[in-house]
Parts: sequence; C-alpha cells; structure tokens
Amino acid sequence: MTLGLLPALGGGLGELASTGQAGRLLDGYLARYVKVFDRVLYFSYRVESLEQFTRDPALLAHAQVVAPARPLSRGRRAATLAWTESARLRACAVLRVFQVTGTVPALAARARFGVPYVTTYGFSYAQLSRRGPKRLLKAAVERLGLRHAAAVIATTEALRARASRVARHVELVPNGVDTERFAPPPGGRRAGKPARVLYVGRFSAEKNLETVVAAAAAVARRRPLRLVLVGAGPLEARLREQARAAGLETEFKGVVPQERLPEVYREADAFVLASFTEGHPKVLIEAMAAGCRAWPPTARAIARSSATGSTGCSSIRIARRTSPTVSRASWTTNRWPRRSDAPGASWRWPATTSGCWSAPRSRCFGAWRPLQYNRVDCP
Repeated sequence: MTLGLLPALGGGLGELASTGQAGRLLDGYLARYVKVFDRVLYFSYRVESLEQFTRDPALLAHAQVVAPARPLSRGRRAATLAWTESARLRACAVLRVFQVTGTVPALAARARFGVPYVTTYGFSYAQLSRRGPKRLLKAAVERLGLRHAAAVIATTEALRARASRVARHVELVPNGVDTERFAPPPGGRRAGKPARVLYVGRFSAEKNLETVVAAAAAVARRRPLRLVLVGAGPLEARLREQARAAGLETEFKGVVPQERLPEVYREADAFVLASFTEGHPKVLIEAMAAGCRAWPPTARAIARSSATGSTGCSSIRIARRTSPTVSRASWTTNRWPRRSDAPGASWRWPATTSGCWSAPRSRCFGAWRPLQYNRVDCP
C-alpha cells in the first residue's frame, strides 16, 4: 500500500530545512509512516532528493521524494502535478496533505483517479490574507479542499468548528511534541544573570518581533536581561539595528535544527510568542514541554493551549497594531522566573496532557476511519 504526502503550497524538504524543521517531518511523520505503509511518496515543489536530508536506511528504503525535473513556480507545479506525476498519484491508496493550501493537486488527483485525501487544517489562510484577489483565491481553495476531503485534521476547536461547516468528517487533533526529547533540565535551571528570554521562529512582520525587542529593552533597563532570537527572515537586519540602538543584549543564534532545539529551550528562563496570527504553534508547546515559562499573546486559540497551566508567574501582553511601540506594549512581571525554580512542572503539564507526541497522534485514528485505516497510528 502506497501513501502520498503533499506539502503546503510551494513546500519541500529544503524549505523545512531552511527553518530547522526538516527533522519534524522526517522523525515525526516519515519514520512512522514507513512502518505502516509499503511505500511513501513525498511530492515536493523543489528540485531535491531524500538523500540530501537523511541517511536513515529505513526511510531511504521505503520513502521517496518525487521532485520536479527543473524549478517550477509553485502555482504551475500544483496545477500540473496530477498530470506530470499521474502514474505515482494513481498508485497511492490515500494522500496526506499537510496544510489546506496543498490540496490543489489532491483535488485534481481525486477527480482524475478517485484517490481520497486527508488534510490538516492548522490555519485559516483566507482570514489571514490581505483583502484582494489572493484572499478570494485562498478562500476558494480552502473551501474546496475542506469540502472534498475524506477527513480533516483540525488543530484547534475554532478551526474544527469552522471546518465542520463544509467538511464531511473533522477530527480535533492538537499539535504535539515529543515530550521525552523536549523535557526540563534534570537538575533544574541554574541560577545566574542575565535572565534569558527566548523566541523561536521566522523573523517576519506578523511575528511582531519589533515590539518584543522594544519591550525587552524597557525591561532590561530595570533588571539584567538577554533576548535570544532563533531563526531567520526578512526583518533580521532591522531587528539587529533596533537592538543595537536600544543597547539591548541580544543573541541571534540563526536557524537551529530541530534536534538541537531542546537544549536551547533548557537554557532559557522564559519563552515569548507575540505573533499577530497563530493557530496552535508547535514552538509554544515545545517550550512548555521543556518547562520554560511561556508568554503567549492573548489570542484565544493560543490561550486555550496554555492558560490552564498558568500560575500568574509572568505575562506579556502585546496590543494588535501596525506600528510596534513601547507605549502600546505592556510587559508585566508579577514574579520574574528564577533559574533555581523546580523544573517548570506547572508550565510543562499542559503540554504533556493535551499537547504530547503520542496522544494526539493516537487520536488521528478518527481521521483515518473514513478511509478504513483503523489500524493506522499515524500523524
């Protein structure tokens, strides 16, 4: 039995590797799929091969990256995939789509060959887009992708309710992390200064990082603090200049591979996520699983994932706006987290109960039931 994997529109292993996330796909998905299916095909938008990213003999024996022969625009690749890779798509028993934007080739394969597909619904891309033709196009793809899916995996209750308006079968499966890998330091965090506040993700406008730098600089005038930024993106140069001008001690660690992130979380005193738009972010769950105090924004979807574990230790509140300024950001500290604290049990337990690696993936049984794959324990 062959499983086909479709990334988000324009996606590929190279794209994931550029943000340190290739390990999530290889270890969290491919390694599990090859234990269940005879063959796994990953239809990439990039010119690449699996051998570039892993030496795992099991993956190389049972999985294959199906890439274009030459670089193509993502729109052209999506629109033509059901024709250029017709034989491989026809051989698939089911397609697994990682985001609803990737359902365009799945819709074509379903129409041409009758191949069913399961898709993740982790964002409402239409709602996040600016007004205009692209927003209308994304809304149409989202609606069609959800309506014709054999099953939909929604990561939050709000997305589950939204998908249920058009989809035939929807399962609520929150994102999860490997809580054995992402765990607090055995002996607790060591005492020391300055306190380390961590961010992990892309340096782009919707992540609201200019406000984080401004707020951190304001706090640093009252107590020793170092801001640690992990990732890359178009705003990096601007953030470096902003931190330099504010005299803020800031460490830019670049992109850190997934397998090295647990140690980065263990070294931090607190984790901050100030995005304007998030669904059920894996980095927030990773930070909590590692026992790191987490400061999420007040978006309802994120509050549901972490507020149950909050003890009022610390919080950051970021007002939604277009021009980040300190005057419109409020960073309040009721009790600054100490490195000598016990290994963050109150912050870890929500991640280990509702966001753990095994529980959500076992609940994916429900998403595969319409396809009669009850035996599949797959994400």
